[in-house]
Amino acid sequence: MTAAQTLEKLGFGVDYAQADVVVVGGGGAASRAAVSAAQAGAKVLVLAKAPVGQGGSTVHGASEIMSMGAAGYGSADDSATVHYEDTMRPAGGFIDRELVRVLAEDAPKRIADLIRLGVPFDRVNDGYKLIRSDFGTYARALGVKGKTGKAFVSALADEARKLGVETRQPAALIDLLRDSSGRVSGVVAMDLASRRLLVVSANAVVLGTGGAHGLFSQQVSTAEMTGDGQAICFRHGAELVNMEFHQFGPAMVHPYVQLFSKSCFILHPKMLNRDGREFLADYLPAGVTPEAAMDEKVFPFTISNESRYIDIAIATEIAQGRGTERGAVHFSFADIPDERLAATIPNTLRWMRAKGLDPKRDLLDVGIAFQCLNGGVRMTNTDAMSTIEGLFVVGELAGGVRGPDRPGGNSLAEGQVFGHRAGAGAAAFARDSGAPGEHDVAPLATRLGTALKPNASFDAQRIAADLRAAMQAHCLVEKTQSGLNIALAAVREARAQFTAGGAATPPQAIDALTIDNMATTAEVILQACIERRESRSSHYRTDFPQRDDAGFGHALTITRGEADPFRLAFGVLDYPRAEFTNASHLQATHHG
Repeated sequence: MTAAQTLEKLGFGVDYAQADVVVVGGGGAASRAAVSAAQAGAKVLVLAKAPVGQGGSTVHGASEIMSMGAAGYGSADDSATVHYEDTMRPAGGFIDRELVRVLAEDAPKRIADLIRLGVPFDRVNDGYKLIRSDFGTYARALGVKGKTGKAFVSALADEARKLGVETRQPAALIDLLRDSSGRVSGVVAMDLASRRLLVVSANAVVLGTGGAHGLFSQQVSTAEMTGDGQAICFRHGAELVNMEFHQFGPAMVHPYVQLFSKSCFILHPKMLNRDGREFLADYLPAGVTPEAAMDEKVFPFTISNESRYIDIAIATEIAQGRGTERGAVHFSFADIPDERLAATIPNTLRWMRAKGLDPKRDLLDVGIAFQCLNGGVRMTNTDAMSTIEGLFVVGELAGGVRGPDRPGGNSLAEGQVFGHRAGAGAAAFARDSGAPGEHDVAPLATRLGTALKPNASFDAQRIAADLRAAMQAHCLVEKTQSGLNIALAAVREARAQFTAGGAATPPQAIDALTIDNMATTAEVILQACIERRESRSSHYRTDFPQRDDAGFGHALTITRGEADPFRLAFGVLDYPRAEFTNASHLQATHHG
């Protein structure tokens, strides 16, 4: 029985497609992969859960300093070597130095590609406007008026169309297809408009499904990123790394979501709780003023300096019921002169006024919002191949080049560098390896059968809301064993609901499958946070408040257990630390 026949027997309408390379995702990394695979001569099909240009963190990420880091456009003293060292220094032992070396060496080439595609990087006088980001020795990051990622995706999508890349959207990834040898042989997706399944046969697969923003109540991107790629790769036995490290920090959460970078804090806004009381001073140690803490602020949250008390104060006020009805506190910029606002946060000011907000008049709702996973599916080589043959991973889904801390501007650089390498590598793999064997859809058929079992109590919206609330409360700023266990219980309840049955009808199966993906990825994150019994960077365990290099100065790998997939198997991946050749100092300033 063919794959399509097996799925039709379950009651699904099934369509069929074929490509040399199928790219899943519509963000910056996936779009770059599609362009590069097509440029290498491959027939490429893109599947995007949200329409290209409308979903994902690359498109929706915005701040005063959102930018891409690349040496060669600023100081003559800057170089790929310095960029490499700036990245390795805060994360040595947690990231793959060969991946970092390629990142630093290739980033200038990918900037040049984007310039040729017409990306209008900000300029000043006769050169490019450059930003010095946190952990950066020099100003090397280029941006486009605070919405750099959106400009990237727009240019890449235009180029993909010119190259004849086919895109199907909105289409949600359901599963990977593999042959009897274990090699990837395609994917199964659901067309979210027709609710029919799409079986795509392909010689190589590039996944760029993004992060896990949809696992948290407050996040700075779009909610369709529900950890699908992480969950699917985990179920297939891929190795994940650094999943306990994720980025978050203060963001305006209403009437739209807007990250608050250092630029906002150096203005010294008033932080007020629901009762109109300034509260930051209550959380500061002796000798530290609110102004001093704000001057130190970086995004994301880190315990490395005293700005950590800002995030802790916001989260605690909300948790103890002194926040607003929207799960936030108030920020006021009323006392700041107009000219200083305009000079310091021109992009933020423009976006606010376009939404009808006046920061001189309005109290702004600010909460703690999830921004990015630093961990992901481990890249095993510089072409971004995962531990599964024929499967390439890019963007926020991929792991191995982001550790506890990373320089600002690296995220967009990673997407472009490894998006290009994965696309070209997948095209070469598809050409040189020959066609895979027949699809094995038995595991997928079993999972779909679970999703189709009638379950009158299954309410996908309620289950998702409960899971998000638990992750928001216990897996962001301050973590404890007891709090992580509370979130774990909520996650396991979500999975139990799925196991009991979900949709009952094929068109609604995606709702149940999404709950399963959310629960799976959330459990991997939580178990990793529990396993790391120390505090480091954004991973702040108040029950283990000290950094422990002897016990935990290395990356943790995660794979599924052989007998029970949710008895996670942890391993140690002690990436070699680099030897630095320059004496440049480390200074945290901005994060992009």
